[in-house]
Amino acid sequence: MRDGSTRRRRSTPSPANERLAHLVRWRDDDRVEDLRALALSARGLTWSRALFEALLEELHISDDFDALVGRAPHPSSSQYPRLIAVALLLRHSWCPEDLERTATRLGLLPATSTPLHTTTRVRRPQGRVRTERRSTC
Repeated sequence: MRDGSTRRRRSTPSPANERLAHLVRWRDDDRVEDLRALALSARGLTWSRALFEALLEELHISDDFDALVGRAPHPSSSQYPRLIAVALLLRHSWCPEDLERTATRLGLLPATSTPLHTTTRVRRPQGRVRTERRSTC
């Protein structure tokens, strides 16, 4: 203040700062408790169409999913493992190593299999190098 007093200004925190503080507090303190409570309540879950559809939606399936498995409006529960496996493979298909690792974990490839793709470099007589990629599937 102009008169030299040290009176503190009163300010109201912005809603964004309050929200940020709440999120930090939730992440640090309450998150583990909330997750533990939800995990306990999930013990009694059984396969249902709603759970299956939520799982596939959370896996971020691309348009390739329908091309690979066909468009089934209501798949039977016996098809759930196959559809989930295809969804996981699509999710990890951006990198050949990830795709191989996922396929091996799902039991679709033996652990000692040859790579899905082999890349070789061939030197032409003219001196140019050509890269050849071959699929082993």
